[in-house]
Amino acid sequence: MHGDLHRENMIALPAGGVGLIDFDDCGTGHYLLDIATVLSSVHRIADTEPGGYVAFARAYLDGYTQVRPLPADWTRLLEPYLLLRDAFILNFVTQAAPVNADVASWAPRRIADIVANMQAYLEGHPYPGNLGY
Repeated sequence: MHGDLHRENMIALPAGGVGLIDFDDCGTGHYLLDIATVLSSVHRIADTEPGGYVAFARAYLDGYTQVRPLPADWTRLLEPYLLLRDAFILNFVTQAAPVNADVASWAPRRIADIVANMQAYLEGHPYPGNLGY
């Protein structure tokens, strides 16, 4: 798996299509983490347009399943992988912010948003990015 498959690590290729960069987090793991990472990354920008995120997610998953099937229980597993992705982000920003001014500029807000999402999830609300199938 790529391990950090968010929108900033995808580039448009001159001949069309999408290329991937930043392979320093590649390793073995469940591919649903990469799917959750893509969906989480897009959710933060597409959710501002009504229906935008769900439309993207369905198109992305339709395309993905043309190459590789999803596990039968993927709808149950997606939400925990969305939480796991945010836990990775918390780990990254708490380590990087003290030594990286760019990360330090957005880290406090991102941390607050993730903690609020996790708290809401513990109170019974769906986690952001969950498609509610």
